[in-house]
Amino acid sequence: MIRPDSRLNEFKCPISGATDNILRCRPIPYEAAAEKDTTVAAQEWVFGLPRGGLSYYLKSRENGICFREDICRMYSRGEFILAPTFKTYVDAIHFLERSGIKGRKENDRSPRRPLTALASHAGLYRYVFIPYTDAARALQDEFKLQPQTEEDLNGGVEPSDGSRCLEGSDQFRIVECYAHPFSVATFADKIFWKRSTSLSAQWHACACKLVGQWRSGRIKPPRWFIDEPKYGLDDSDLSGTEASGYLLCASEEIRVPEPVDIVRDLDVADSNYRKKACIWLSSIGPEFDPIEENPPPEPIHSPVQLRRSERLRNRYGPYTPPSPPRKTPTSPARRAPWPPARSRDPVHRPPAWVKRNGCFPTSDFSSNDWAYFRYGVALAAPMDT
Repeated sequence: MIRPDSRLNEFKCPISGATDNILRCRPIPYEAAAEKDTTVAAQEWVFGLPRGGLSYYLKSRENGICFREDICRMYSRGEFILAPTFKTYVDAIHFLERSGIKGRKENDRSPRRPLTALASHAGLYRYVFIPYTDAARALQDEFKLQPQTEEDLNGGVEPSDGSRCLEGSDQFRIVECYAHPFSVATFADKIFWKRSTSLSAQWHACACKLVGQWRSGRIKPPRWFIDEPKYGLDDSDLSGTEASGYLLCASEEIRVPEPVDIVRDLDVADSNYRKKACIWLSSIGPEFDPIEENPPPEPIHSPVQLRRSERLRNRYGPYTPPSPPRKTPTSPARRAPWPPARSRDPVHRPPAWVKRNGCFPTSDFSSNDWAYFRYGVALAAPMDT
């Protein structure tokens, strides 16, 4: 059963539209982050997460659905199932093909596309509402859920095996929410094994095949990713000294003397850098002005007359022309070193630094390069890319 979190008024219920008395469901429970390390690593790799990032994802919006309380409990009990539409399933499979996670070589550390790149412009995903009880069937009529479109039905073709959809497949309605298809399909696959019918088995096949991408080992992460240090540490995981910011003076046995005491402390050598700094500080008054005490030296003019060409003398006169004012540098994205041919297809024709295993020149590394390095997208690419 999904564990509901009592977070009220954060999102509205995608079925009833309610914003009060709502609960949040977690399609993938928090316990998933405590599974076998190789299993967690495979899921993080497919999801495009950093190593150790699964626990953060499980608490994110992509792994949560806010329902009205009674609807939330119906969903948790499996009285209805939300499953990716055929179109959503096809988009998810195509995303996995293009995200840079399949067939990765052991020495290839180039970035992967994050799973949020699959979202629509509105950030919503479309799911089929499949009811199994009378109370659940009453919801789709009470709230007039929208019907499936021809695109949702993939033109009448069941995409997992390419067969024609069964008659009556269009009777199921649509629910849109922010939860990611990877999470929704995980819980749908679990409930389908208990409640699947010949008609709903079409969506079960799609959900099972999608979840199998990381559960059955179809996509395996490289060894360097499995062995990579895990992402971040919370304060609760730090030792006492680290959590207190290394405040060693909190101990009575270890005492760091105050600056005024250091000057008079004979046990501290005069060459000690802290003592030297305190002595210097006590030798100057608060009215000390470093500019007046240390005026800048006068510029030294060379007595040698510079040789100038006749052309420059006629153009600028006997003196050296002043340097032109320095212009503010343009945005890195505007001057990013992306030729038009490369920017149109950065995946198949990546920048030069990608071929050097992710190493990049610091002086030329622009915001466009960072977007491709971190997220796998090109800011300077044309709109039709």
